Amino acid sequence: MDKKRILLGLTIAAVLITLLLIVPAGNPAALVVFLAICALAMREIYALMAKGNMPASTGMGMTSGLVFVALTWWVSRSDQWTDNALWALLLAILIVNFFRLPLSQRDALRAIRNALGTLFGFIYVAFFWSFFVRLYMEGDISEPARVAFYLLLAVKWGDAGAYFIGSRFGRHRLAPSVSPKKSWEGLLGGILFSCVVGVIWWIATDGTLGPYSFPLYHVLILGVVLPIIGTMGDLVESLFKRAVDVKDSGAIAHGMGGMLDMIDSLLFTAPFMYIYIQIFLD
Repeated sequence: MDKKRILLGLTIAAVLITLLLIVPAGNPAALVVFLAICALAMREIYALMAKGNMPASTGMGMTSGLVFVALTWWVSRSDQWTDNALWALLLAILIVNFFRLPLSQRDALRAIRNALGTLFGFIYVAFFWSFFVRLYMEGDISEPARVAFYLLLAVKWGDAGAYFIGSRFGRHRLAPSVSPKKSWEGLLGGILFSCVVGVIWWIATDGTLGPYSFPLYHVLILGVVLPIIGTMGDLVESLFKRAVDVKDSGAIAHGMGGMLDMIDSLLFTAPFMYIYIQIFLD
């Protein structure tokens, strides 16, 4: 095991957890952090796409993504704005992205690929990341973000469980053509860790998840499903990296890879968690 990587990972996790426990959800400093994470991850996905010879308008995609994440945060904290503003912005992004291409591209096939590539980066990072922002803003925004904190704990402890159990007992490969080190034993370890963290949360909070009642059976369902979805998110990013023959999406610190490597599991679990809450807990 890379002890420096583990130590740095735990340090970063400790900083994030401290922010989630202390900083009120409505504090503008949170928006700055969300935008910085989104910008780094979008830059990395567009860089991966460039290495794979998939054209995209990086400036257009990143600008659209950052504006969408910022508006998501604003709508979530406003009593006057609704989700209609977000869907109107999303429609405008789609229309502008396609309509501007005939004016700037002479090659029709390249123009279509450019539009699809630009929108892919926007949806994969910014649109999915906006659901984590929504979870962060659930409940009283004058208090720290309990729901987002729970998701971060469940997913990252699931990742840790998958790593430790998989490296120790992994024998049966989960997706050897995409990520040779992932194993079914590691996935079961991730589920175990996530369930244990969920039960501890349930006991410590008297069965609540921010503003919601959180029955034990929901804790266990999420403890099983979140690591599975998180693993799939990690495999999707691994597929991108394998397609362009790179090890990490970027390098923000020693041994940690890029920002996209750090949030890939959250990009898929956050939308699922948000929809699950709206259907079963709201």
